[in-house]
Amino acid sequence: MIRLCLCLLLLFTASTTTAQITLTEGTNFSVHAGRDGRVVMDLLDRIWIVPASGGAAKAVVSGPLPARRPRWSPGADTILYQARAMSQDQLWLYDLDTDSARSLSDGRFFDQYPNWHPGGERIIYSSDRRDSGFDLWELDLVTGLTWRVTHSDGDETEPAWSADGRDLVYIHHSDDRWSLVLRRHGQPDRVLESAATRLSSPAWRPDGSLITFLRHSDVGLSIDMVILSDPPLIREILAGEDLFIAPVTWRGRQQMLYAANGLIRKRDFNAWTSTTMPFRATLPRQRPPRSVAERRRKLPATDMPGGQLVLRAARLFDGSGGYRHNLDIVIHGGRIAAVEERRDRPGAIVIDMGNVTAVPGFIDGAAALPEVTDASLGPLLLSFGVTTVVAEHPNGALLDRTWSGENLPGPRVLGKGWQLDLDWAATMVSGMYSLPTSPLGIRYQDLQLGGGGGPTTMLSGIADARTGGLRPLLASRQAAQLERYAPAAARRFTEKPELEAAAAAVVLGSRANGLQPGIALHAELLALAEAGLTGEQALRASGVNAATALGLDRQLGRIAAGYAADIVLVDGDPLAGIEDAQNVVAVVRNGRFFSAIGLIERAEGANSVE
Repeated sequence: MIRLCLCLLLLFTASTTTAQITLTEGTNFSVHAGRDGRVVMDLLDRIWIVPASGGAAKAVVSGPLPARRPRWSPGADTILYQARAMSQDQLWLYDLDTDSARSLSDGRFFDQYPNWHPGGERIIYSSDRRDSGFDLWELDLVTGLTWRVTHSDGDETEPAWSADGRDLVYIHHSDDRWSLVLRRHGQPDRVLESAATRLSSPAWRPDGSLITFLRHSDVGLSIDMVILSDPPLIREILAGEDLFIAPVTWRGRQQMLYAANGLIRKRDFNAWTSTTMPFRATLPRQRPPRSVAERRRKLPATDMPGGQLVLRAARLFDGSGGYRHNLDIVIHGGRIAAVEERRDRPGAIVIDMGNVTAVPGFIDGAAALPEVTDASLGPLLLSFGVTTVVAEHPNGALLDRTWSGENLPGPRVLGKGWQLDLDWAATMVSGMYSLPTSPLGIRYQDLQLGGGGGPTTMLSGIADARTGGLRPLLASRQAAQLERYAPAAARRFTEKPELEAAAAAVVLGSRANGLQPGIALHAELLALAEAGLTGEQALRASGVNAATALGLDRQLGRIAAGYAADIVLVDGDPLAGIEDAQNVVAVVRNGRFFSAIGLIERAEGANSVE
C-alpha cells in the first residue's frame, strides 16, 4: 500500500544563521545507477545527480514538479522520470546537454513507472488508457508511436527489461493477489511468484541470472530474488532495514545500490553487510514558520442577515471531539452567539430539526471551480454542505458576493491571497501523489525542514475512480446538473493510499481528484476514511484543520460562540460512518437557513431561466 504520513516532526538541519540547508538523508526516495557510475535520485520532489563515489548532489530538471522515479538512459545522457502535471502522472525526459525537459505524455492519461529499453530508443511504462486497469505500453522515442504490451485483467505495473532487451518482468495485481511475471522472448508469460501481500519493484541483475523484488509484509519489507534456474529458486537477500519502495540498481553484476534508512546503501552480492554511499544535497532555507497568532486573518463579512435564529438538532459535533446532545445553537446575524442548554426563547425563530446531526460547514481547502462557472453552481455546492471553498477564479469576487446573499446562495469563495498557510515542507509534500514516509514510519531530514517542532498540516487529494462509495454521489440529483462541469472520475493510483490511523493534521483539498465540485469534497471524505482516518478525523480535515491552515481558526470550522454560522445538518451518524455526511438535510450559511431540497430547486430554476 502507498503509505501516506500526514503528521511530520519538523527539525532544522542547519543553524538559524545560515541561508542554506544541507541534507545527508531523505525519505522514501529512489536511486538508479548510470553506466558511468553516477547515481540519479529523487529527493524533495526534484531530481539530483550524485557522483559515482558519493558527495555533493546536483539538482537538475526544469520540468514540472514533483518529479519521481528517475532512470538513466543507457547512454547516461538523458533522464526519464514521471511528474505530476494537471493532477495526472505524466512521463518526462530531461536532456543533460541542453538542460531542458520535454513531456512524453499527451496529458489525457495517467502514465507511471517508466523504464528504458536497453536500445535507448524506446521506453516502457504503465498507463490507464484503455479503461481496463493499468496496462503496459511502449513508446518509440523516434517516431512517437505507442503500442500496448499487456492485455490482462487487473493492473500491470513496474516493467523492467533485461539487459539484452529480450525479456520483460513486471508486477501483475488482480483479485487481491500480486504476481511477479516473466515474459521470455517468444514465450508465454510465466508467474515466478504470487502472494496475497504486495510484491513490487522488480529489477534485473545485468547478467540476466536473477531478478530482485520487494516483498511487503506486516513486519516490513525484504529484498528477495528469483534465481532463474529450472525450476526458479526464491531466496531472501536482505531484511531488517527501513527499505524504501523502489527497485535496487546494479553496478555491474556484483554490487547493488538501494535506498533505505534515509541513505543510499550499497552491498556486494556475496557480502553479509551493507555500507553507505554518502550524499549532500544543499538547498536554500525557506522562511521560518509563522506562529499561530501571525497566521490569523480576518474573515470578510458579506451581506450579513439581521435577527436571531435558534437551531436545534439531536446531536452536535462542534468540531473538537465527540457529540453533544439536545443543545440550542443561537445565531445572531451571521455569527453563532451561543451553544447552550435548550430553553424557551420568546420572540426568536426556532427551527427544531429533530433527529439529525449538526456539523461544521465543510471547507474545501483546495477546490477547483470550473473556469466557466455560473451562479447556479452555488446552491448545488451548498446542498452538498460545502460552505467555504479556496479557489482562484477569474470571477471569484463576484461569485462570493452573489453566493453570500439569500436569493442564490452558495459557499464563500476565498480566492487570490487565501491559499493555505502551509510551510514549505508541507507545500512540497502536499503536491505529491504519494506523500513520503518510510515504510517503518520514520521521517528523515527532508521532512524536518519546517522548524518549530510541531506537526505539519498537509493537503489531501487522494480520491479516484476506485474510492468506495462514489456511486451514490454520482447518482445524486445534483450530479446530473454537475455533469457539464467536469469529466468522470479517473484512476490515479495503482494501489489505494493508506493513512496512518493517528494522522490528524490533514486538510481536505479536492482539486487533485478532478471530480465535479461538491462531489469532489465528499469523494475526499470517503477516501480519507477508506485510507484509515476515523469519521471525526475526516470531519476535522474539512473543518478545524482547514480553518487553522487558512488563519481562521477562531472564525471557521467549529460550532461555537463567535464563529461564523456555517452549519450542515445531516441525517445519520457521520462520526461512525463518514458516508452519512452526504445525507444533507439543510444548511446554515452566513446565518441563513436553507433546506437541501430548496437549494437544489433554486439551482434547477436558475438553469431553466438560462
